[in-house]
Amino acid sequence: MGLVEKAERKSRARAILSYLLAAMLLVSAVLAIAGHSEGASRLAPWFVMIGLTALNLTSLPFRWRSYGEVSKLMNDETTRDHRRSSFAAGFWAMFAAAVVVMIIASFSPIDAVAIGRITITAGLTAALVAFATLELRASR
Repeated sequence: MGLVEKAERKSRARAILSYLLAAMLLVSAVLAIAGHSEGASRLAPWFVMIGLTALNLTSLPFRWRSYGEVSKLMNDETTRDHRRSSFAAGFWAMFAAAVVVMIIASFSPIDAVAIGRITITAGLTAALVAFATLELRASR
C-alpha cells in the first residue's frame, strides 16, 4: 500500500472518529442536562473531553512534531479548507444555540452550566459533523 492509500484510509478513519466524537458529545450533554451528572466535580472530565475534541479539529497536534509523509498528505490544502468551513459551521451553530437558549431562558430559568454545555456542544458537534462530512465527500 502506498503513501496516498494510507493517507486516504487514515483520513476516512479520522472522519468516522469525528462522527463518533460528535455523538459522544451529544450523549454527554443530554445526560448531564437531564441530571445524571450533578455537581462541579463532573465538569472536569467534560472540560477535558471538549478540549481534546476541539484540539482534534485543529492541525495543532501535527505541528508539534514531524509525523512524516502520510501526515503531510492527510493535512493538505483541502483538509485545511475543510477545517475552516467546519469552524464556520461551529460558530453559526453556537450562535443559533445561544439565541435559542436565551429565548427559552426568558420563559423558564436555565442553569448557567446547562447553557454553557448546550452552546459548546452545539458548536463542537456542528463543527465535527461538518468536518467529517466534507472529508468523507472528498475521499470519494
